[in-house]
Amino acid sequence: MTNFSAVRGNFQDTAAQAAQSAGDVVRDKATQAGDVLKQGADRVEAEADAAMKKVRERVSASPMTALAATLAIGAIAGYLVGRR
Repeated sequence: MTNFSAVRGNFQDTAAQAAQSAGDVVRDKATQAGDVLKQGADRVEAEADAAMKKVRERVSASPMTALAATLAIGAIAGYLVGRR
């Protein structure tokens, strides 16, 4: 009976170590995934800021053209929505 208790204790220790190692791996991978997502979000934010800057520059350079384009897009959207 003593051998069984010793084997059971060793098994429990080994299982606990394996669970700890698995938890560490999962935690590391989750951290890496979070870092990658943050980098992607930062890149998207930077590109969106650059695009908005370009739009502002173009609207400032020719406000009447921007107004005409906006009115045309609105008219087309209104026509398409009204057809349904």
